Amino acid sequence: MPTVSISEAKQRLGEIADRAIEGEHVVIIRKSKLLVLKPLELPEPVPMRPPGYFHDCYDEEATQESNKLAARSVRKIVK
Repeated sequence: MPTVSISEAKQRLGEIADRAIEGEHVVIIRKSKLLVLKPLELPEPVPMRPPGYFHDCYDEEATQESNKLAARSVRKIVK
């Protein structure tokens, strides 16, 4: 794992970024703090559920009771 100073990283940013893209972790030192430059893997997006997907999970009476309790809750939403 190569280690470079911040000033060296500024001068060789393209080269350092290419190495990080290839999977190599690069440590950059700034004011005795260590930073790691590494590739980021984005997670898969969460699929959208179609309208009504959870419709059969709750009955109307339980939903209304839950809403009544929430309306009387101590927590208030400030707008």
